[in-house]
Amino acid sequence: MPRTHAVGDERAPYEHGDAYYQEGDVTVQQDYNPKKSDMGDYGKPMEADAVPEDSEPPQQQSDNRLFSFVNRIVPYGGLASNCFSLGSVTLGGGIISMADSFRTSGITMAFIYLLVVTIITIYSMYLIGMATKKTKGTLRNFEEMGGGLFGKGWDYFVGAILFISCVGTAIGYVSALGTLMTPILKESPHTSDYFKSDNGNHLVVTIFWAFLLVPVVIPKHINSIRYVSVFGVCMVLYFVVTIVVHSCLNGLKKGMRGNMAYFTTGNQAIYGISIFIFGYMCQSVVYSVYFEMKPRPSVRQLTVSSTIAMFVCMVFYIFAGLFGYFDFADDTKGSILENFNPYEDVYMMVAYMGMLVKICAAYAMNMVPIRNFLYHCLRWDLETNPYWKHVLLIVPTSAVVLVAGLFIPSVNLAFGLVGSITGGFVGFIFPALFWMYSGDWSLKTVGFWHWISCYLLIVCGVIAIVFGTIATVYSSFFDV
Repeated sequence: MPRTHAVGDERAPYEHGDAYYQEGDVTVQQDYNPKKSDMGDYGKPMEADAVPEDSEPPQQQSDNRLFSFVNRIVPYGGLASNCFSLGSVTLGGGIISMADSFRTSGITMAFIYLLVVTIITIYSMYLIGMATKKTKGTLRNFEEMGGGLFGKGWDYFVGAILFISCVGTAIGYVSALGTLMTPILKESPHTSDYFKSDNGNHLVVTIFWAFLLVPVVIPKHINSIRYVSVFGVCMVLYFVVTIVVHSCLNGLKKGMRGNMAYFTTGNQAIYGISIFIFGYMCQSVVYSVYFEMKPRPSVRQLTVSSTIAMFVCMVFYIFAGLFGYFDFADDTKGSILENFNPYEDVYMMVAYMGMLVKICAAYAMNMVPIRNFLYHCLRWDLETNPYWKHVLLIVPTSAVVLVAGLFIPSVNLAFGLVGSITGGFVGFIFPALFWMYSGDWSLKTVGFWHWISCYLLIVCGVIAIVFGTIATVYSSFFDV
């Protein structure tokens, strides 16, 4: 049963510069140093959250005109920054698989899936915010929530789920890089037969991995994430626009044709759920977003940011899925990148280069939780660990991801398994359980709608894990 007592220290850190806690009815402010508390076993797990002591917020120290302009539009810790951070993480590999998801699910059913998953994602972010507020900010990530609320050892289970999720996503990004290079290599008149083959594609992806992906995962810290987020969202927006333009000039004029359907049945209909769930897996960064909010963390601001970001992402997914499906109909590939010829239209080649940069940035961000969990298991401290040990850990891990990404049958297999197995936990089950076990949770205290919604979220998570996994494996290996 959920605990009925509050969890956490009496002191509640709510900002990186200051801490606030309750003494009776009075809010007391004290200096709060994130390096001296709330560290867990990571050493410094939330390095992206903390502002270094010897630096000011980016908007105060940047003299670059472009950065200054971005700082005015997307201020540090503000609503816009939160929306871009959540949107950038959400709009990753899912966008390239959306057209195929419309094909497998049917047009109308895809709309329903997107709307339902959007609402569930927003609610799950709200639940995580409520759990963080109830524990007074002392549990600052998924692993600490698992260990602090569920008991000893659960931090490893929760961390392992996130680790598997991020590894699967990273594998999917490597596979997506391969699908991006496929039309570039095959459609070029100057490409040799070797580079048009699978082995040639693997060699090119390996070169990109060595010179683009490895350098961005070696640094210990990633600063000014919102700049990358803004650029990434803009690149995805441009890619969606190119899909719409290409569809209007080609397949959209042909209307419904072939086996295009509004609804599908059987295993095919269930298979699409996993991709839609994967497309909204942004919960891993919610703690970073929450603790960076200005002037102080707020559940309301987190909910508003999540609502704006997720509905914008839903619009992107609808346009990419609907117009991409109408463009290629039954010939829609698992990754829509394989359907286009980037040499026919210059704007499409620009979109491909933009998606290449987006994949590299997303890959780098995705490796941070993987690294943190490995540090957690090895009891290493990020700040004191020698750099040569850090490199010896990160590079082989990235190499394993590369090998898996090169030989996985399809990008949808990686995204589907991540969405079903880990997405059911991270997006459905964990947020509900975190709030339920954070203290003073009952039908009387939270009300009927929150009470029933939390239990429904857990049931939906179990359904997504069981049926989504079975459907993904069956469609990938047996339904040929």
